[in-house]
Amino acid sequence: MKKLPPLSFVPIFALAAIITGCSRSQDSRSTAASNDKTVIAAIPKATGGDFWETVEAGAREAASELDIDLKWEGTVTETEIAEQTKIIENMINLGVDAIALAPLNNQAQRKPVQSAVDNGIPVVIFDSGVDGDAHSSFIATDNVLGGSLGADFMNDNLATKSQLVVFRYVQGTASTTKRSDGFIDTAKIAGHDIVADPFSESGTLEGSKSVVANTLERFIKNGKLDIEGIFAANLTTTLGVSSALDDLRDSGILVDLTFVGFDSSKKLVEELQAGKIDALIVQSPEKMGYLAVKTAVAVSKGESVDALIDTGVEVVTSDRLKNEPAIRALMGLK
Repeated sequence: MKKLPPLSFVPIFALAAIITGCSRSQDSRSTAASNDKTVIAAIPKATGGDFWETVEAGAREAASELDIDLKWEGTVTETEIAEQTKIIENMINLGVDAIALAPLNNQAQRKPVQSAVDNGIPVVIFDSGVDGDAHSSFIATDNVLGGSLGADFMNDNLATKSQLVVFRYVQGTASTTKRSDGFIDTAKIAGHDIVADPFSESGTLEGSKSVVANTLERFIKNGKLDIEGIFAANLTTTLGVSSALDDLRDSGILVDLTFVGFDSSKKLVEELQAGKIDALIVQSPEKMGYLAVKTAVAVSKGESVDALIDTGVEVVTSDRLKNEPAIRALMGLK
């Protein structure tokens, strides 16, 4: 057997090649799964706020139940598309077993999703859709239905030919676009007029409120807000509308309309109970987080999963909140 020369005589480039070769021969996922547990990356649209914190609680419940490692990492706000792409790329480099992603933009995140799949990492999408068909499953609310239910509620409480305003979220967010479009289509069929449907300036409460205030100012006539209904497409826009309407009331403007929001928080529940919001279209974020992780684990093991998993949607009113235990549980009340 030929002896190797002493280490000091091995050329540096040769030593580097030996080390590199050994590294590449190892399982590409050893970085992420050093303890042999399945490692799932869950990437939400943001890491703060009631909605995403509830999604995280569901995700962690599934992780605990299935005894897997969960890497929960997201951006600070829901407009940091480039930063979310970096997070996806980092999870690919770590070699996680699967990714559960809530994409910030349906077009921009198509290539990162395809890249993950091309690297042998299956992807499930939750909350909001993404273009393409590389992902294994889509776990979400039926957002078109949610918007349509909001319009049905509006129609039940207003005369036909009412003037309605829709406050959309930021452009490129598939879930809120579908909600807004579902509301608008159903409201128009019922004979109502959509007099404005602006997008938010940013993903923040301040950005949403600014657009709301500027839009509503156009409809103030003789000391009264001259519209009959408002639909807000998500938690941020609903909070923005609520705050802007409070400002109008405080300034002496008469506000008499039907207000339907989307999503829930402690403050919005209080607004609903106080009669400032007439209805909330409510998802099940905890269930969404739970099923996203559970489905990601299944696809990482090569199991068959449904292409579309509907997490449900409810129209919540103050009466339902008061009288139905299941609705109270959904809203986090005892």
